[in-house]
Amino acid sequence: MPTGLIRLIKEEFNAGVDHSGGLIGQPTSFFVGAAMNLCPSNPAREIHVLRKKISAGADFFLTQPVFDVHQAHNFYQRYLDEIGSLGVPILVGILPLVTERHARFLHNEVPGIKIPEVIQQRMSAAGESSAKEGAKIANELIEELRVDFQGVYFMPAFSRYDMVAEIIDRIE
Repeated sequence: MPTGLIRLIKEEFNAGVDHSGGLIGQPTSFFVGAAMNLCPSNPAREIHVLRKKISAGADFFLTQPVFDVHQAHNFYQRYLDEIGSLGVPILVGILPLVTERHARFLHNEVPGIKIPEVIQQRMSAAGESSAKEGAKIANELIEELRVDFQGVYFMPAFSRYDMVAEIIDRIE
């Protein structure tokens, strides 16, 4: 969400006025989320944008799907080292992989999503059991990400809600 929109919602709509200062009846009570990339190609720029979103009033962040826990952790640690605590929760995107082709497509065609070679190889080696392997990978990612982040949210591919249910059942 662009910082101007965050600011409009938090400082104006939630105060009961529109963008020109006119009354809108009663104040809204929006809880505003914003996008975050834990694996950015330009970490300095992402940190700058995050600071603006926090300053504008973001209440929480939703990330792109994360497949590289090491890169996500390093970026988050860099932010903490340079700026300090974000002060708002981060919910990490989990996109369970269904097939090797799905993994390759996301890696090669979707900007901002990079799937490590080791995960692509696991999906390839799984063959007919690739959806089960994708669910297993998702559970491993959740287990590793829960150390630093406040929660996850799911982006089931191809309406595979059954995979999400299976993943949730395995979370300890």
